[in-house]
Amino acid sequence: MTRTALGAPAPESPSVFTTHEARTIRRALDIIEEKRLRNAPVLYYFEDFQRYLTLRFAGLANEQGHVLYLDVERRLLAAETEFFGDHKRVPWDIRRVALRAITLGADSVVYAHNHPNDNPTPSEPDVRHLTWQEGALSPLNITLLDSYVVTSRGITSIKDYRKRQQEEDLRLRMEQADRWSAERRAKIAATKARKAAERAAQRQGEAA
Repeated sequence: MTRTALGAPAPESPSVFTTHEARTIRRALDIIEEKRLRNAPVLYYFEDFQRYLTLRFAGLANEQGHVLYLDVERRLLAAETEFFGDHKRVPWDIRRVALRAITLGADSVVYAHNHPNDNPTPSEPDVRHLTWQEGALSPLNITLLDSYVVTSRGITSIKDYRKRQQEEDLRLRMEQADRWSAERRAKIAATKARKAAERAAQRQGEAA
């Protein structure tokens, strides 16, 4: 069952939904949890997983950090709203996540947070946060499967985004190395041609 973490501060901004609408969304979340996420790996039915995340963050004006705690077969144990932020960022406390994961016996976790400005592109702090959290949870034998940015325009895997960034950085470095190598070869060839021309001119002078 989805819950708000104990000790988490209450949201500052009121819901944009009526009580009836909020209950309808809550019911939809419960159905997806019961029919999909608790009976199969959470990423197996990925379209339903995306719908689930979209519903969790629907109508929020400020950022929130949600954590899905998974068993060894990557089925849902609990989905919790752990952290509350403002319209630009949300603070995360690794200790809270680790303690809750250990309490539940979770083998892995999935993070998700929203961008209220509806920009689905992860920020550089988002990417750094993923890398840092992976390293912090690993010694506890807790795997951070992925972290998602959720907006009404779409959902982005930060891990996939980071991989594409790394591949692009590698491509650019290789292109730069190729340019440097080509420039060096061109300089060497020009030097050889100049010296050959000088030797030829010297021989012509001696022959004359």
